Amino acid sequence: MLIRHAPQGAPRAFDTPGFYTQISKRFGSYRPYVRYQYVNAPRNEPVFSDVGLRHGPSVGLRYDLGEFVALKLQYDYTALRVGQPINALALQAGFTFKGVRRCLV
Repeated sequence: MLIRHAPQGAPRAFDTPGFYTQISKRFGSYRPYVRYQYVNAPRNEPVFSDVGLRHGPSVGLRYDLGEFVALKLQYDYTALRVGQPINALALQAGFTFKGVRRCLV
């Protein structure tokens, strides 16, 4: 992705590039994955100044409890332009709701 904007009154436009790539394979109800993400907002960027440079891998495991419910455990390592890297562990529950096909009056 590339976010490009030129705020009114700013002397130039600002470009913030980013990408991620992910590899995953299903084994029955389990789906392990590995991902790498990258985003680099310029230091003097007026809108995304708090983002800066962030990049690093994530590894996780998704488990489908059923057709409409899944659990996901994910570890993230994020290196920053300034400051210490961030280590994070997240547990997520995901739900899918079927749409209503007809309305009874």
